[in-house]
Amino acid sequence: MITFPLKTNKENSAISPLFGKAKYFAFFDGKELKIEKNPYEKGSSLISWFLEKGVDEIVIQEMGTKPFEKLSSTKIKLSFAGEGRVTTNEIIKKILDNDLEELSKTQLEEIVKNHKGAKKDSSCESHKSEKVCQKKLKARHKYIFV
Repeated sequence: MITFPLKTNKENSAISPLFGKAKYFAFFDGKELKIEKNPYEKGSSLISWFLEKGVDEIVIQEMGTKPFEKLSSTKIKLSFAGEGRVTTNEIIKKILDNDLEELSKTQLEEIVKNHKGAKKDSSCESHKSEKVCQKKLKARHKYIFV
């Protein structure tokens, strides 16, 4: 079974670029598509849920460090959804056409490194402590997502 994050539970929804923050997940067994609400608030918690459901492949655009680390100990394969807006129908077509790109460990590490929640500001380079840098970034961007 293949799963991928969705922004909505509507027909032909766009893929959610942020794996752990997705509101819904699509589950496709090669014939039938089911959409379920994300029952967790963290990407790493999702991995256990997927294993229980028999997922053997996840299609992503971005992923954070914790789910990536948890996935490393499983046999679930990761594939890339593509850049920009990608819809459910486009992913299903890629699955059926066997046209999904499996991500290499190097590609995954690059995605994790560039994950929106992990980007570093150049002004943080002078800070020796990662925690100090992250607090500084949070304070600066506190009101962006209101």
